[in-house]
Amino acid sequence: MEQLCIINLKVPSTYLLDQTSKTPDPLILDCEYEVDENEKGFVLKWLLDNQPVYQWIPSKNPFPFQSFKNRVDTSYVVSQEHMHKHRAMAIIKPLANFTGEYMCTVQTYSGIDRKSAKLKIIVRESKFDLSYYLNGDGYITVDCHARDISPLPKLQIRINDELFTTDNLKSVRGENGLYNASISGRIRKDQLESPATIECLLSIPETNYNKRRSTTYYGRSGSLKALSISCSTDKSSATG
Repeated sequence: MEQLCIINLKVPSTYLLDQTSKTPDPLILDCEYEVDENEKGFVLKWLLDNQPVYQWIPSKNPFPFQSFKNRVDTSYVVSQEHMHKHRAMAIIKPLANFTGEYMCTVQTYSGIDRKSAKLKIIVRESKFDLSYYLNGDGYITVDCHARDISPLPKLQIRINDELFTTDNLKSVRGENGLYNASISGRIRKDQLESPATIECLLSIPETNYNKRRSTTYYGRSGSLKALSISCSTDKSSATG
């Protein structure tokens, strides 16, 4: 058996950050390894995009670096074994910019090993709306908006399960690093069967985070300028 070897790196591919929660679950990154108890000079480090964020030496307390200061629970214990006690990093209230590649390195005077994995922090949107309204020129405009979300989502509009041609995604990134994103499209009223199911699909690339809003169009005569959403459905998930 090798004297020092990482056997399992536990880094979730995504972490869903709910900003409305006062006590969100910590983000736990764990690094399981085999090491000879007689090895000298053992040091464990966690790095984010090659920058050190956490260090633990068994004879000392865990030490979070400046970028993670006050964001790591240094009292978190993953094992009672002396050489493994604080190997895991428990991140409290992660920030959106904690997305990146996390690397665990373990080393002694006689060897070193490292493994890495990518993690994407998802900030749940504060608002997700779908609406449509009738124009005076015989067209119907469909709008879909998502606010305060990260990373930048993909938005699609479907009508009766068919992809609806829309303008390019419009997005603005705020000072808080979160995005406001929207798409819209137009269709002639006489081309739209009644009733028609209109949906907006929100997804974040390279994750399984998905949501949906839906409404039903009923053809009506008159000068009604806007129609509210008749129903909505959420479907969301993220691996952890």
